[in-house]
Amino acid sequence: MSNDHLLQSRSHAAPAPSPRRVLVVHNPAAGRRHGRRLDQVLARLRDLGCVVECRATTRRGDAEDFARQASRDAYDVVAAAGGDGTVNEIVNGLAAGGGGMALAVIPLGTANILALEIGLDIADGDAVAHTIAFGPIRRVHPGVANGRHFLLMAGAGLDAQVVAGLNPEFKRRTGRLAYVVESVRQALGYDFPEIRVRANGRTYRGRMAVACKGRYYGGPFVAAPQAGLDKPQLDVCILPRSGMAGLMRYGLALPLNRLSELPEIEHVTASTMTILGPRGAPLQGDGDIVARLPAEIGIADTTVDLIVPGP
Repeated sequence: MSNDHLLQSRSHAAPAPSPRRVLVVHNPAAGRRHGRRLDQVLARLRDLGCVVECRATTRRGDAEDFARQASRDAYDVVAAAGGDGTVNEIVNGLAAGGGGMALAVIPLGTANILALEIGLDIADGDAVAHTIAFGPIRRVHPGVANGRHFLLMAGAGLDAQVVAGLNPEFKRRTGRLAYVVESVRQALGYDFPEIRVRANGRTYRGRMAVACKGRYYGGPFVAAPQAGLDKPQLDVCILPRSGMAGLMRYGLALPLNRLSELPEIEHVTASTMTILGPRGAPLQGDGDIVARLPAEIGIADTTVDLIVPGP
């Protein structure tokens, strides 16, 4: 190729994408065991040319406040450095602040379901940093429960009782084991009251109901294979069995990715729904208590721009 042709081809090449301006909201409790991973990601972001500011939370609600107060004139991205609870707060903060910035994740918490949903390798700090700096944006549809946004799932029944009963310090020390211990403790004393789900003009009855926006639940386990973050719909799983027998049946099926195949479980697709049960019973969203029953659940009016790994 001649020099003229080479210069001409270069002049028509797409310009390299500009590194993003990133506000990293860090939950020190979630990242206590992963400090080196966070430092690696932050250093790599700066190596890639990103302008990075890191703010640490000190209490629940800080991440939401930081995201709500962030200015689109200063940042392109708010990155959640923590678990799915930190992501949930930031989603609510971005919604309250009017949006304009993308969401990214630096997975550090006990559960990192969002990272699973988008195919982000949580052990590869370079890949995490490169995704935040240059990854494509995917428009996703959060759910909303009694005015509170959630990105992954919202559930009532035993799973919400487990979340409500977790000891935060025990969770910080033991990680996922805390959920197992609390699940057994709750199953032995919980009376499994009836949960009713009203959707599509019908009423469904069970002992637990989970409105899924993503496929995964509780870890790398598929509970709603047809769900998708980018779909403006809820995929609802209604589980009818109670007691220790029900807990064992569902607890064994979930890690085998067979939960959706159990014949007694009802699967409902809806854009809006109501969950009824004991008044004041907890509703968990993305692993934190976000509302109390009765709960009106639907798709949020606004979308979220989520940064995902490139092809």
